[in-house]
Amino acid sequence: MNNYKFIKLLENITKDDQSLVGGKGANLGEMINAGLPVPGGFVLLTTAYKRFVQTNGLQEKIDTLIKGIETRDDNLAELTQISEEIQNLFEQGDIPEDILEEIESSYQQIGEPEVAVRSSATSEDLPGTSFAGQYETYLNVLGKEELCKYIKKCWASLWNLRALSYRIKQKTNITDLAHGVVVQKLIYADKSGILFTANPVNGRRDQMLLNSSWGLGEAIVGGEVTPDQWILDKNNNEIVTEQIAKKEIMTIRQNQGIDHVKVPDEQQTQVTLDNEEVLQLLQLGSQVENYYGFPQDIEWAYSDDKFYLVQTRPITSLFPMPEPLDEGDDLRIYLNMSLYSQALHEPFTPMGEAFFTGMFKSFAKRINRDYQKKPVKWCKTAGGRLFIDLTELLRYERVREKFKNNPADKDPITTEALLQVVERNKDELIKNKKSPISVAFKMISKMNPWVIKFLLTSIHKVMYGVVSPDKAVTKAFEYGQSQIANIEQSRNQLTEIEDKLRYIEEVATRDIFVGLFEVVFYVSASTNYIKKAKAILKKYNEDTSQLDKVEQSVPNNVTTEMGMELLNIAKELGENGEQPDADHPQIREFLNKYGHRSSNEVDIGIPRWYEKPQYVVDLVQAYMDNKSYDDGISKFYQGMEEAQQVIGNITNRLREQGGHKDAKKVKKLLENYRKMFGVRELPKFYLTKAFSILREMLKDIGTELQQQGKLDDKLDIFFVNFHDLKSMENLKEIVTENKEKYFREMQRPSVPRIMTNTGESIYSAAVDNESEGVYSGVPVSPGVIEGVVRVINHPEEGSKLKKGEILVTKGTNPAWTPLFLKISGLIMETGGPISHGSVVAREYGLPAVAGVSAATDRLVDGQKVRLNGETGNVEILEDPESHASDK
Repeated sequence: MNNYKFIKLLENITKDDQSLVGGKGANLGEMINAGLPVPGGFVLLTTAYKRFVQTNGLQEKIDTLIKGIETRDDNLAELTQISEEIQNLFEQGDIPEDILEEIESSYQQIGEPEVAVRSSATSEDLPGTSFAGQYETYLNVLGKEELCKYIKKCWASLWNLRALSYRIKQKTNITDLAHGVVVQKLIYADKSGILFTANPVNGRRDQMLLNSSWGLGEAIVGGEVTPDQWILDKNNNEIVTEQIAKKEIMTIRQNQGIDHVKVPDEQQTQVTLDNEEVLQLLQLGSQVENYYGFPQDIEWAYSDDKFYLVQTRPITSLFPMPEPLDEGDDLRIYLNMSLYSQALHEPFTPMGEAFFTGMFKSFAKRINRDYQKKPVKWCKTAGGRLFIDLTELLRYERVREKFKNNPADKDPITTEALLQVVERNKDELIKNKKSPISVAFKMISKMNPWVIKFLLTSIHKVMYGVVSPDKAVTKAFEYGQSQIANIEQSRNQLTEIEDKLRYIEEVATRDIFVGLFEVVFYVSASTNYIKKAKAILKKYNEDTSQLDKVEQSVPNNVTTEMGMELLNIAKELGENGEQPDADHPQIREFLNKYGHRSSNEVDIGIPRWYEKPQYVVDLVQAYMDNKSYDDGISKFYQGMEEAQQVIGNITNRLREQGGHKDAKKVKKLLENYRKMFGVRELPKFYLTKAFSILREMLKDIGTELQQQGKLDDKLDIFFVNFHDLKSMENLKEIVTENKEKYFREMQRPSVPRIMTNTGESIYSAAVDNESEGVYSGVPVSPGVIEGVVRVINHPEEGSKLKKGEILVTKGTNPAWTPLFLKISGLIMETGGPISHGSVVAREYGLPAVAGVSAATDRLVDGQKVRLNGETGNVEILEDPESHASDK
């Protein structure tokens, strides 16, 4: 066995060598050791890269070139020049003599054949990373001189434009880098291709996707040819679909290197793999996936009647499977509750996930005695998002009809996607349906007595709203404040870490959600008042669309009052010539009242405004800069006046038609609706206030653990969960791993609305009513407006908004409300008529459309559009360039 310092043979490499050989090298070594058909070869270690850099004095030159580059990622010309200069440094450098000797010896040892020279970065081909294709591969390299030339090119590719810009964008390390290089015997492939052991198009883990074409694999990898394609059933070893393409280009070997040539006419439409070969690859793919325990992206080649696997990497594009995993093959359907209920695209922090799911599970245990002994498997998480298993409900026609006709639907596009999945799988759902009577009997028999007590004690709260709306509103505020006082008292009384953790995990998750949800009972009677008023108006053939104005500028709404307070602060500071800052008395007063809110306020791990007040300061400054406060204030009060006028007009018209009793009834319904409906925001207001108190308790625990040396920072406590804190073992390592996962998920461009237990991921409902330049969604707030769009992903970016622009975003929560005072319309990817953004848009009289698929990708800043909040259409009128030229 050769005692090399800078090289390892592939057969001697394991996953433990990853930091030395890179991801690709480690994977190849593992496959060889697993007995898989992999061509032999060797790897130049990362130590060889470092030695080359050191010997040629490159590090100082590289550091000089990339200094401050993180802030210049949008300057493509500059990045290109820097990339080219660094790569030239590598190609002009000399490989040290001791490394040359090892290269020559290793090359001789494998027979000095034609080889493939492949980059193998330490961050490549690992679960969770997406560096595939960033670095270079060179095929058909022959001879020592050519080999050394392409080894340097592989090292240099660590700094190519693709890799450099990607690292900057992903905020990964750009200085302390190293690169392995795989040198592998070249397979003289008659045909080659790619095998995904899970379907990367729809996410299904029970399917494989196989591509194949003639010659070497570069034409497929580079997108030069349309390959034959098969979808395979992994469980039944069957071909599901087969598509034979016209393969016009193939990659072949030349004396040195490779070339793309035309496929002979007679082969272009000839199938590249017979069924036996397809199933043989399916078996190989299953072996590789079983070995790694994760779906793989495999490159294969076929030569002399044998398949070879030339590399494998994890499929990083798959959305994680919801956990806990379900056993068996029966279909399960999961709803993304984070997206549906909260319009939340971002992941929870680990502590936020533990606490939020803890509330759901505690609620389930209160209702069903069985969950005292068994896990709540219908409550799942994936990628830091909350999913709910709806399968058992969806088996019943009456439930499916409720989904179809649900006036309280928070996101109709998600519902439509759900129903489309149900329709495709209706037969399988129905076959496992149980008798509704037996299900109802089982539910009643398992019900905790607490449920009866809870319902009985809630009746008097509901009756307040029926009998005395004014008193109901007062009681709702008092009840919420008393709940917060109880939580504050617990925080002040508990001193030991164990007691604080027990309170947060066991008591708070059990009591807070239920307790603060009871606030809404006081005003729940108002939820169908508009519906009742519409029914009366229809008897008199009155136009019911005028009731939209009744929903504007309702009182007792803490969220809209928050926005008004910001406007008044901006107005007073602007008129007095003062500048806003976090220490200004009025902003401090605002933060004392609303500082517990944040952009992702249902996650206990996210800082609140009082911790990072710059968002509030910037918002006030933006109002002052564009002087939008007067318009916002007057618009709100105008909405109140219009609402009262509508009520008066409706009442008068009904009286004119002889409907005196109905006029009185409608007047009472609408006035009481306005008094009580704004209180619907109160439970979440108090819930987030409770979260902020619990967050401070966790920060106190974090401070103690930091002092004990168990955490590096007190805020790291939000990157562990309750189980980790009970064990108190390896907390720092867990924090590092969880932060990496969290920030990786933060970069995920989109998340599925619906998933199944096969891994199938549905990102939107199928849309068939869109046309060129017209996007369709759900109308959620009436009115038509033409204006310039501004795409914003987080409320902290609100300073970009200019007065009168149309806000385009994925979804909103109460933290977005202050921005509504600057805009003229709203376009959202998620949401429905009763979601937060829609309700507030109606209150402010803003035209709004929800459920516009991929709106934040398809619409761009500066486009002029016509937004129709009555039809749900968004029509592009002018692109940014033509609009700018008009100005």
